[in-house]
Amino acid sequence: MNISKSIHAIWPLVLGACSTGVVKQEAKIHHVKQPNVIMLVTDDQGYGQLNFDPNSYNKNQLNNTSVTERYRTSVEAAYKAAQTAMPNTAKLADEGVKFTNSFVGSTTCAPSRAALLTGRYTQRFGIYNNYDAEAGVKEKETFLSETFQENGYKTAMIGKWHLGELTVDSLVEKTRDYHRDAIYGCVKDQHPLCKGFDYYFGFNYHGSNYYNATSLFRDYDHVKSQGYITDEFTDEALTYIEKNKENPFFIYLSYNAPHIPLEERAPRKYQRFNTGNPEVDNYYATLAAVDDGVGKIVDKLKQLSLDKNTIILFVSDNGAVVDSPLPLNGDFKGNKGLMFQGGIHVPMFAWYPKKYKQGLVVEENVSAMDLLPTVLAEAGIQIPNNLDGIDLSSTLRGEVVESNKRQLFWAGTQSYHWSDINLEFWNQYSEYVKGSKNQTQLPKTEYKEYMSDPAGTVLEGDYMMHYYPVGDYYELYNIKQDPGEENNLAKENPDLVKRLKLAFDQWILKMEKPVEWKLETWKKLLPAS
Repeated sequence: MNISKSIHAIWPLVLGACSTGVVKQEAKIHHVKQPNVIMLVTDDQGYGQLNFDPNSYNKNQLNNTSVTERYRTSVEAAYKAAQTAMPNTAKLADEGVKFTNSFVGSTTCAPSRAALLTGRYTQRFGIYNNYDAEAGVKEKETFLSETFQENGYKTAMIGKWHLGELTVDSLVEKTRDYHRDAIYGCVKDQHPLCKGFDYYFGFNYHGSNYYNATSLFRDYDHVKSQGYITDEFTDEALTYIEKNKENPFFIYLSYNAPHIPLEERAPRKYQRFNTGNPEVDNYYATLAAVDDGVGKIVDKLKQLSLDKNTIILFVSDNGAVVDSPLPLNGDFKGNKGLMFQGGIHVPMFAWYPKKYKQGLVVEENVSAMDLLPTVLAEAGIQIPNNLDGIDLSSTLRGEVVESNKRQLFWAGTQSYHWSDINLEFWNQYSEYVKGSKNQTQLPKTEYKEYMSDPAGTVLEGDYMMHYYPVGDYYELYNIKQDPGEENNLAKENPDLVKRLKLAFDQWILKMEKPVEWKLETWKKLLPAS
């Protein structure tokens, strides 16, 4: 791994404890100002729901793709909305480096974010699903935000956290939207201010209402929402950039759009769509709000002459849910919660006008775990030696292409909660939260993560293997030729399946047991011997 040494950082001593909000001593950086870093994350945005990859749409397939009743409209209308919802973001992607085979570390929100911020497989510290992550990331684990902070960066976490054990203050008034029924805080030792961020503005749960957010915090203090939450997050980022324009800064800007609840309409200024279905229009309006924020952030960087020395990273935390509009996950099979491409193959790009090759499209397999190690190297900061993410700097400059034979691993459940198998649940859920007199109880589902069977996945080159220990069943797909994972090649390629399964066995044995997930379920993933 090549690590840039053009800038020499001085490693500091820790001056204070995180529980007091005291930031560690800043490093003295000389000669060249380190690049600013802004990591943009959207929540449950599918690969097809951004004007990103023109090769990811098949009209015939989309005509046969299921969505909930709430989001039904014509393929053409939904496709046009997706193509036009985020012009500022698409422009950045076109000007930067696109990764068209980029994969997140998990099929669901919290573990995906944990992998993103640590650069490590979350199974290494016992996180296999949302339930494990919501118990909190172990104290011994280093977030790469801490590494930025220790090397002189000002650091801010703005938006959705979802990586700490919750504190819950129930509210007297109850609604059909559980996001509003309590104030969800975070225990101090797992709070962003203890994980390398010197400023925090956001919420701690997996979702938040968009107006008058119930669980909004500034640092440790519960605060009153001042409007539409997406705009609030953007405004906080703009203010932080302005205040820290003289310092290198790292901003983790984690928008919750387009995650539920979406019963309230986005502001009128974002209602720019006419798909024939107001619900589809509103869904893409939530993404338009994010995109307007992206545009404002780029304008602010240009106004302050920071744009040439700022790296912007973009990624969705996992694939789209079935309770969202076409084009969902484009050509890919499956949704959030599943190890098929639809759950883990997401849009991702890096923008850095000063160094990254404009318009470059990287087709080799990469992981979201690679993003922060790459920008650490770009900043001249020593990359911790225990990471699974790798430095892609040479690739981003167009100098070296990483080998497509790299193996990537997943382990957890194959959860169909967010998929078309569970359509009835989501149809009933929609009726319930809208206050239907016919649907007066929150519907139940048998497909929740903790109730689902275990599964393991290995990606190597063009081949993705899925292993299901319940039934000892294997699937093997050439995902470049067969992105929809329809033609199982396992029986035709027993030697390849055997080799990938051996690689999985060797990998899983190095991982820790789950924090919350049932041990008897997890143990089924371990090799029999």
